[in-house]
Amino acid sequence: MRFRVWGCQVTVQFWFMAFITLGLLLDRSGMAGIGLIAVILHESGHLMMMYWVGTPPERLSMNLFGLEICQKVGSCRTYRQDAWIAVAGPLANLLFFALCWLAYIFTHSLYLANLGVANLMLALLNGLPVGPLDGGQALYALLCKKYPAETCEKIVEIVSFFIILPISIAGFFVLLQSRYNFSLLVVSGYLMLMLLLKKGRYF
Repeated sequence: MRFRVWGCQVTVQFWFMAFITLGLLLDRSGMAGIGLIAVILHESGHLMMMYWVGTPPERLSMNLFGLEICQKVGSCRTYRQDAWIAVAGPLANLLFFALCWLAYIFTHSLYLANLGVANLMLALLNGLPVGPLDGGQALYALLCKKYPAETCEKIVEIVSFFIILPISIAGFFVLLQSRYNFSLLVVSGYLMLMLLLKKGRYF
């Protein structure tokens, strides 16, 4: 499915819609919908920052691995702008977490609490300095201000390894202790998969 919004071509792949629809249909707790809201807020942060710095996207592609944003051909951004665009997603989630927390204090709404936690977890996950994640993208952009691109890629890869390794080890021990909690292993597996699939892709 393709359509245009504010001059930007948006492509929604079939498997993306199928995955979202299946998740919403099978989830009876409502957490899938809450997670979807957090993801929408996250990606909106990136897009708003792109417009703010004057480099609006030309194409958006929604697939199983997230949202791919392509800027217009010929547009030029500084490394500082790239870093701000990268962190804008987690910052949007942190801002919404703070709003949900304040609202929860007065309303004691479980829905707001869950929505706040979902935004916080998404911000913390994407803030990790791991290659394809926002934290890794920001780290790469900041390093490029002082070092060659190849050197920056190697540094980010090394940092990514030392981030994923303890998460994997912790996930293994948590699974041994609990016999059922494999959430950290799933996170480490996801990070490794993203690192392999998007190796060397920065902005």
